[in-house]
Amino acid sequence: MSSSRPEGGGQSLLRLINSVAVLSALRESSPATLTNLASSTGLSRPTVEAAIEDLVEQGWASELQAGAEGRVGRPARRYVFRADSGYVLGFDVGAHRVLGVLADLNGQAVHTAEKQVDPQLDADSRVTVVRNVAARCLAGGGIERSRLMGVAVGCPGIIAPDGTVTVSTVIPGWVDLPLSRRLSRSFACPVLVDNDANLAALAERSHGVARDVDELIYLLIGRRIGAGLILGGRVHRGFGGAAGEIGLLDPPKWERVRELLLGPATAESITGRDHQVTAQLLDEAREGDERALAIVDDFCATLAQHAAAMTLTVDPEMIVIGGGLASAEDLLLPRLRRHVDQVCIRTPRLAASTVGEEAVVLGAVQLALHAAEDALRQQARSGVALRG
Repeated sequence: MSSSRPEGGGQSLLRLINSVAVLSALRESSPATLTNLASSTGLSRPTVEAAIEDLVEQGWASELQAGAEGRVGRPARRYVFRADSGYVLGFDVGAHRVLGVLADLNGQAVHTAEKQVDPQLDADSRVTVVRNVAARCLAGGGIERSRLMGVAVGCPGIIAPDGTVTVSTVIPGWVDLPLSRRLSRSFACPVLVDNDANLAALAERSHGVARDVDELIYLLIGRRIGAGLILGGRVHRGFGGAAGEIGLLDPPKWERVRELLLGPATAESITGRDHQVTAQLLDEAREGDERALAIVDDFCATLAQHAAAMTLTVDPEMIVIGGGLASAEDLLLPRLRRHVDQVCIRTPRLAASTVGEEAVVLGAVQLALHAAEDALRQQARSGVALRG
C-alpha cells in the first residue's frame, strides 16, 4: 500500500478527502441518492458524483437498478454501500468455549462456529482452537481469508494496548500472552484483543437495551465479575487496560457470596448440574424461601458496593447487568437499586442485558468493524490516489 503523496497536489488530495467523506456517508445511510449524499457531506452534487464513480470502480459501492424498489418513471439514481466488499471475524474466547462469528461490513453474521474446550486447556492449544474456529467460519461462509479486513478477540483478563493479556485468573497460561501478535501470524489484517466485559458493553450499546447510551456501566456477572465502561460514547479501558476490574475490590467477600449463589469457581464444578442448582435456588427465592432470599440479598448487597463505587466515580446514565445472571433480573434489579439508592447521589437507570450470551462475540465484531473502517478509508484513499 503506497504511502507517497498523491500526484496532482491539492486537487488529488481534495479528491481523496471527498471520496472518503462520501464513503462514510454512504455507510451511514445506504441506500442514498446523490442529493442525499450531497446534503449529508456538504459537498456539491458534481463532487459527490465523481466520488461515487471512484467508489463504484473500486467495488465499495454499487448503483441500484432502476425500479428495484417498485418505483415508476425515472427515479433518482440510488447507491448502496457494498457490505460484501470485505469481512470481519469476532471471537469470544472463554474458559469453556471458543465462539467465532464471520460478518460482513454491515455487521451482519455470515457464519458462526463454536468449539467447546477443556477449561484446563493450555494456551498454545487454545490459540490453535481459535485458528480452527476461524477456518470453519471462513469455510462455512465461502469467504477467502484475504478478504478479511479486521479480526477482534474478547477474553477475560486485563489486556494491554498492544493486545497482550497481562492478567488472567480464568484461562490457564493466559498471563503475559501476546495474543494479538500470536494470532496476527494467521491473518493479514489488523488483529485486536480486548477484555470481554468491554466488548459486551460495546455490543449492548450497539444492539441492546443501552442503544446509543453514551455513559454506561456494563456488569458482567457470573463465575467472575467484571465491568465494561462506555464514557463519552467510547469504551474506556484505562491507562493499562485495567478499568472495570471491580472484582478485585474485596475478593474474599465476593468469592463468598458468589459461591453461595453460583457454586465453587473450580473448573470441575462448572457443570450443567451446578447451573441447575443455581436455577433452583433462584426459583426458591421467588417463592419466598428465607434461606434462598438471604443468599440473593447478600449477593446483591456486595454487587451494589461495586456498582456504587463506579457510579460515584463516573456518574453513568445507565447500569446494565449481563452474563449468566441477567435472566434473574426480577430478583437482582430491585435489590441492587435499593442498595445503590442508599449511597449514591443519583441512581442510574438499571436494566438487564437484552443481547444475551452472544454479547462478547457481537462486541468483538463491532471492534473488528472499527478496524475495518480504518482500513476501508485507507484503501479508498489509495484507490483514488492510484487513479490520480
